Amino acid sequence: MGKLKTSKNSLVVQGPAMNEDEFKSMIKAAEKGPFYTVKQASERIHNWKTKYSK
Repeated sequence: MGKLKTSKNSLVVQGPAMNEDEFKSMIKAAEKGPFYTVKQASERIHNWKTKYSK
């Protein structure tokens, strides 16, 4: 087995820690949506790619 390649960059955002209530409120907001079907998501991605491709 070979060695795993790991990134030296930290993905941790510096700043004050989030408390449990803030975390729960962010989860509740995310649960409200918007949600897309697979077809809608594919169309949105395709439109985004064509918009920003040169």
